[in-house]
Amino acid sequence: MLLSAAAPTKLRYKELVKTVIELKKIVKVKDVELLNTPEDSESKCLSSAFNCFQNASLHLEPANSQSSRNFEVMITRLRRPIIIDTITDMNCSPCESYAKEAPRQFLDSFLSLLQERIRNLHI
Repeated sequence: MLLSAAAPTKLRYKELVKTVIELKKIVKVKDVELLNTPEDSESKCLSSAFNCFQNASLHLEPANSQSSRNFEVMITRLRRPIIIDTITDMNCSPCESYAKEAPRQFLDSFLSLLQERIRNLHI
């Protein structure tokens, strides 16, 4: 069976979805830094929004020290590069311009972006 070029990318997005869902279970929710959260990104700004999420994910914290190592592995997984096959418009909003949200809302928005991307892949 031959896979299209988009198949590995779709698998990568699905891996990221699983990672975000797992992070939501162990992320610290009280006394945390609010994170700039891209929402409803246009396809031309998808790469920019994805980079904003990746960079802001470094500011997430584990809820407790027992989940710290697993948490670090998941953050590293989120930060690995992914090929986004859209043309980036130079007029995309900078990360700092997005509203700040709590970690769970941040992860919900990241999850929405990933799921939308999976739906739009042509496989």
